[in-house]
Amino acid sequence: MLIETLSPEKKGFSIDLGRLGPHFATAQQFLLTADFDALPVGKHEIDGENVFVLMQEYNQQEKEPSYEAHAVYADIQLILKGSERFRWGKGVLEPLDEAKDFRHAQVEEYVEFTLHEKQFTIFFPGEAHAPGLPENGPAFCRKAVIKVRA
Repeated sequence: MLIETLSPEKKGFSIDLGRLGPHFATAQQFLLTADFDALPVGKHEIDGENVFVLMQEYNQQEKEPSYEAHAVYADIQLILKGSERFRWGKGVLEPLDEAKDFRHAQVEEYVEFTLHEKQFTIFFPGEAHAPGLPENGPAFCRKAVIKVRA
């Protein structure tokens, strides 16, 4: 797991995501140059199915955390408006839905953290995470989830 902040002055991040592979280099370039305000809700290809972004908007509600993990894609989750609480932990991964690159996870030990506007985190394949949790009660959130073939 990694937490970073986007800012117009930055030309990069604390680590060069490109060192993780060419798809991460593409994702890093997109993070540094994209006009996120101009992207409507939905899926937008960046490099075919290797790198794409899911633009999301929703009203967060208090709920029990639902953990997920992926096998093929890493998630770069960038908060654009509002804030979002996450959990990241270790646990038992359930069978993979290959068509959706999605599996539920049962987690007992976790770390909890909150991201604010312009902050992002990366969840790598196999890492159980619970997104979509409000920081302080029900609230609006707009975020970009950049899916990177790892």
